[in-house]
Amino acid sequence: MTAYLESRENSLNPHCRRIHPRDVSTPSRGFRAALANMTLVECILRYDLRKPSSKLQIANFMETDKPTMAPLAIFINIAIVVGMVGIVVYWVRRFAVFRGYKSIEADALRIAEMLKGQPVRDGMDVVIAGHYGERERPTIVQLSHRVDKPGLHIKMRVPATFSLSIMPKSAWAGQGRVLMRTGSANLDRRFNARSDQPMEVRMFLGTATALSNMEKICCSTQTGFAIKNRVMELTELTIPAFTGNHIATHLEAMAALAQRLEDMPGTSEIKIQPLPPQGSSLTIRIALALGLVALVGLLFIQPYNRPSADPNVKNDVRPSGVDPIDASRISKLAGWHVAGPDELTGRAVIFLREHNLEIAGHTRGNFSGQPGVPDSAYLLLNDQGQHRVCMLTRGLVIYDAIFPHVDMLLRIPKKQLGKIQWIAAPQGPSEGDGLLVIQNADDPTAGLVLLKHGPQTYSARPADFTDIDLTAK
Repeated sequence: MTAYLESRENSLNPHCRRIHPRDVSTPSRGFRAALANMTLVECILRYDLRKPSSKLQIANFMETDKPTMAPLAIFINIAIVVGMVGIVVYWVRRFAVFRGYKSIEADALRIAEMLKGQPVRDGMDVVIAGHYGERERPTIVQLSHRVDKPGLHIKMRVPATFSLSIMPKSAWAGQGRVLMRTGSANLDRRFNARSDQPMEVRMFLGTATALSNMEKICCSTQTGFAIKNRVMELTELTIPAFTGNHIATHLEAMAALAQRLEDMPGTSEIKIQPLPPQGSSLTIRIALALGLVALVGLLFIQPYNRPSADPNVKNDVRPSGVDPIDASRISKLAGWHVAGPDELTGRAVIFLREHNLEIAGHTRGNFSGQPGVPDSAYLLLNDQGQHRVCMLTRGLVIYDAIFPHVDMLLRIPKKQLGKIQWIAAPQGPSEGDGLLVIQNADDPTAGLVLLKHGPQTYSARPADFTDIDLTAK
């Protein structure tokens, strides 16, 4: 027993710790799971060492004439140390990447998954490089809080044979000798289009689909668009709200324009330069290999009895007020509960009573527009004072977000959606009822409307939610 503990202590030598965070890239989910398993194995081994039967087994094993036990124990502990260092490096690196960008971390990871890349830090900016879509188009997304840089900068490499700049009229004129019209009155009213090859640009924008995608890209007067040096670029002055959905829409429209460029004459011979490969570091690969070998070795040399699971013990905890079927669909419900009548604000209760509506944090409606079981929306609260809105249609979660404060949730009948005056109108029509999220019942403009349209959930902001007829059938 003493020899085993001494061998474990001696294995923690300085050579096992010379790992710098620069040498370790962001590991994959599989790698994190493998390292977590190694941590669990070490905890189980420590627990077994406290039991008399385990001490006796290890003592008898060490007293035998098997010379491979001590080196194997050292090898296992070295692998565990390397795995623990890898975990620490991963979390330190992730914290460094999203320092100052914590509010959009989930959106950045979603974009990284779409591009099949990893977020990295470039000075004060977050950069995601990868390949978008089935055609694997080289794409770079950069997010910045700096005042001398655009908040959002997207670059996609395309086989372009011309240059084009579409800039807001309030901004600088842009590049290109010829000022031309795009063919869209909406774009020409707010933007200036310039190019040195106007004939090719007219061919490029000569279809309704191309103009529609260009209007999606130039969604506001804070947006600029350019094609130059075989790179399609989009810039926005600030990081947009609903960052993940906003960038996903831009990437989809840019990919459609890139396909339009590939269909033009003379582009088939242009070779698009790929992005440099991003492989995992040697340290990560070594740590993964050692961790897996150590796990297998430990299973052979340290058998133990695992307690059988008691089928009568139920570990799932369903928060009060959530339907059992919905609770199985919503993730991370621990610590959350449905807002009760006594937890709503006084102004919210007055508003609900004036409109003869139910005072509750659970709202039902036909958000999908399909007959059958009614859909649900929940206002959830936790002990930290956070408010969470979950919206489900036909058993699937289509919206799940945490707000600083929400007073109440209400159903908007589908027939009433067309009568609403909007500050920010939805991007498309709703398939069913809308969900009104009132963030402040004392402010008529503090309302958010969620609408389901196909696989997406659109958001819009009404001018005055008190003008909406919420009692109609």
